[in-house]
This record gives sequence, structure tokens and C-alpha cells, in this order.
Amino acid sequence: MMFLQYWPLGVWGVTVGTYIAANTGREGAGIFSAGFVGYSTAAGAVGSLLSPIAIGFLSDRYFAAQKLLAVLHVGCALAAWGMYESHSEAAFFLWLLVYYQCFSPAAALTNKIGLKHLANPDAEYPLVRIFSTVGWITAGLFVGFLWPLATGESIESTRTPLIVSAAGSLAMVLFSLTLPHTSPEERTGVFLSRILRDAGELMRNQALMVFLVVAILVCIPTMAYNNVANLFLNNRHYGRPAALMTLGQISDLIVLGITPRLIKRYSLRSLFVSGMIAWAVRYALLAAASFSETTWPAYAAILMNGPCFVFIYVVGVMHIDHLVGGSHRGAAQGMFVLASAGLGNLGGALMVGFMQATFLTPEGISPPPYNWPAFWIVPALLSAVSVVVFLVFFKRYAK
Repeated sequence: MMFLQYWPLGVWGVTVGTYIAANTGREGAGIFSAGFVGYSTAAGAVGSLLSPIAIGFLSDRYFAAQKLLAVLHVGCALAAWGMYESHSEAAFFLWLLVYYQCFSPAAALTNKIGLKHLANPDAEYPLVRIFSTVGWITAGLFVGFLWPLATGESIESTRTPLIVSAAGSLAMVLFSLTLPHTSPEERTGVFLSRILRDAGELMRNQALMVFLVVAILVCIPTMAYNNVANLFLNNRHYGRPAALMTLGQISDLIVLGITPRLIKRYSLRSLFVSGMIAWAVRYALLAAASFSETTWPAYAAILMNGPCFVFIYVVGVMHIDHLVGGSHRGAAQGMFVLASAGLGNLGGALMVGFMQATFLTPEGISPPPYNWPAFWIVPALLSAVSVVVFLVFFKRYAK
């Protein structure tokens, strides 16, 4: 389940910034405007604002989670095909919105299904999530290594990964129907009155609300790496960037493998803080790599993906389940997606779009300056600030 959930996005999610950059302004087909690499990431954020909570609520009260998952991946397949066929920025962005309206709640549902059916979630869930990373790794190797090896051509700056992704989502549709039956937690209440009551109960959970605020703050700077790192590596002429970035997923595997032991020794909140610090270190390394021709800081930044990803997104999911659980499990996971991939990434998308237009590809300047040191320093500072704010204002959650 985790493999097929993330493989289709892994096929195109890493390289889409390179495809957009290759067709920005007068380049390539000239479809996109300056700043669209960053602004396009708003689609993922918008897709994570309401749909994960709504779908999570439906899975808690009305429909089996595995059936909802199948329907959502039909939408992902159609949206990927729509992006492939788009020949204008507006059409591409609309299909991108549709994709994330389906993908984001699907990710929340896989978390719910996994946590509900595991006998010991604290020990087993990180190991299950290893296969989401395996899916991402194989997707990157397929695009960055196997395709060029078989055809002699790179597809990292083309739209081909999108149609491959559509096929992957269709495979997930079929597999979803074979998953363990995950029935609604409680079939009670009229839709509107019940959703208002559930929302009120969740909002009164003070620990949950504080943690969600922190999640928003820490996820704003993450978008710079998620959406521009592949472009950076291509621009600085690193070999096989998509395949190179899978080193980050190897780091994920290692950290996921040791996370159950870390949880026994440290609290989930402490690990979450460690993830925040890891993001600041990662951007400092990328800034260092931008100042010179030395390559090791860039490799080190890629390898930081383990603590950056696992301690924020995987540990965050587990902590939410500890804070809520029970009959609100689906809606609470949707709220975490809203905070991290929704509001946090929306702020990050706006930040990256502004930074791209300012430091990388300013309007009317040819060739683009690609001022990478300035670009990476901004999220490094923001990540450091998020750590300070957490430690100062949420001391009791840093233990």
C-alpha cells in the first residue's frame, strides 16, 4: 500500500520543477511564466487544505477507507493525464490542483489504515513506512537511471513522467480494493451536525491544536528543497540528479529502521524537534555548496533527508495518533495534512515563488542569474527561526 501510494508521485514530483524551468519564458515550449516553479507548489497546499479533513471524516463516519482510497487514485490518474496533455500554464495548474485534491486525502487514509491494523503502531508503523520510501527510490531510479539506460535519453525535463505516473495510480486503484476492510469508526449522526460536533471536539484538544500550529511553522521552509533541489542539481551539472536524489531516500530507510528504537529512548516530541533542526542544517549545507565548486555539502544535504522527513512527517503522524486516536482518527490525520502539506506548504509555495523570481529567474533578465547562495540562505534562516520559536513558546512540548 505504501509503495503504490508514493511511487506515482515520486515519478514526476521530483522532476516537475525541471520540466517547468525547461519551458519557462522563451525556453522550450514557453508555457510557463517566471516564478511558476515555486508558485505551482501552491497546488499541493490547496489540495491539502480541506479535502483530507473531509475525506477523513467520511471514512470515520460513512464509507470504508479502502474504497475511498481507490476512488481517490482514479482521480490522481486522470489528473496526471490532464497535466500531460496541458499546453498552457492555466490548464496545467488546474489539473495540478485536481491531483493534490485526490493525493493528499489518499495519503491521510493510508496512515489511518496502517495505524488501525497494526498491533503495535509505535514499533511497526515506521517499518511499514519504509515501503513508501522504497517506492520513491524506485521511481527516482526509474526516471533518472533505468529510462536513460534503456533509451539513451533523459526525461527529467519532459512531460513523460506524468503519463507513467497515471499508470502507477491505476495500479494503486486495483490494489486498494484488496486491502483489509477498514469500516467507519462510528456510523452515527446527520452529516452536517456530526461534522460540526466532531470539529468542535478536535478544536478543544489543546495539545493537538498547539502541535498543528508548530507543524505549519516548520513546513513552510521545506518547500524550497522539495521543489527546487532537482533544478539546483541540474543547473550545477551534477550527474543524473533524479537518481542522485534517491540517496535521500536511502537515508530515509536507515532512519525509519532505527526510529522504533529511538522512540523507546526519546519522546516523539523530542524527535520532532530534531527534525526541525535537521532542516536548518540541510539548507546551510546547500548554501555552502552554492558558494564553491565543492560537491560534498550537496551530497550531505541530500543525505539529511532521513531526519528531515522521518522526524517531521512520520513521527508527526504517530504523535497525532497518540493525541487523538479512537473515533476521530481519520479527521485528525486530515488535520495534520492540512497543517503540514496544506497551510505550511502554501506559505512555502509563496515563499519559493518569490525567491525564484528574485534570485533564480527574474523577469526580463537573460540569461537567468541563478543566485543559489542567496536562495538557500533564506530557508536556512527560516528553519532556524522555527526551532527557536518552538523552544521559546512551546517548552512543554519540547520534552
